[in-house]
Amino acid sequence: MKLLKQAVFLALILVLQLQGQNKYIESITDFSIGEKAYLFGDNVKLRAAPNTSSNVITLLKIATEVKILEKSTNTQLYNGKEWAWYKISSNATIGYVLGGLIALDKKIINNSTYLVSIKKVSVDETNEKTYAITRVVNQNKDGYLENISMLDTSVFSLEVYDNKGLDSIENMAYISYMAEACGVNGGGYYLFNDGKSLNKAIDVSSIGDGGVYWLSEQVIFPNDIKGKKGKILFRSEEGEVVDEETQHEKIKIESIEFVWEGKLLHIKTDKSRI
Repeated sequence: MKLLKQAVFLALILVLQLQGQNKYIESITDFSIGEKAYLFGDNVKLRAAPNTSSNVITLLKIATEVKILEKSTNTQLYNGKEWAWYKISSNATIGYVLGGLIALDKKIINNSTYLVSIKKVSVDETNEKTYAITRVVNQNKDGYLENISMLDTSVFSLEVYDNKGLDSIENMAYISYMAEACGVNGGGYYLFNDGKSLNKAIDVSSIGDGGVYWLSEQVIFPNDIKGKKGKILFRSEEGEVVDEETQHEKIKIESIEFVWEGKLLHIKTDKSRI
């Protein structure tokens, strides 16, 4: 039984890694020569040389498409991370931009463009926390909305969805963690975009620990299979192997039904065992 659960858990990790529609982002993510990328910063200064003292050629708007031409050896600390400068082209104009001002991924859903980057915050001399910075540009609206949330793992991906049947929400994003090992959270969190703010609404976990403990959480929205109009369903299954020889397992299933009234929910369960 233990070996079976380990095999299932490792197979799940493999499936996640092979999902072509998701680009997994790491804290060491770099940009490739010839790659098409998109600006994360707004009114970004395109510079004549890879430093902040060089002349500004022009200003570029957030989500502008650029082509990576060259990686400079010059680096600069930005949002707690050392980024390289990159030589880029935009509409035949060539210049330099710091890597921290280029989005690590971009997704479009309906009239919204989502962009993601990271920041590092030092806790002490040996430890630091990684945060995902998610921005959304809504069509026909000035500026962008932003959410900064701490990550549970160093590898994650950005997914986007429509409002899944939730009135007053334009669309949503999901920051999905990749479980890097047994006992590591492979869940993530949902961000709700109502056109005025981008808020962290729901945390979910998916954990398998060597086949002796597991936690699986699922959110079912109104337009999902088995969804209910005007409701958000939250389901959690937590289990542990008490005796492997007798296949004795303890499983606790919890199901909660939330009425959606167009107000922000913050669903976060107790994960003290993680």
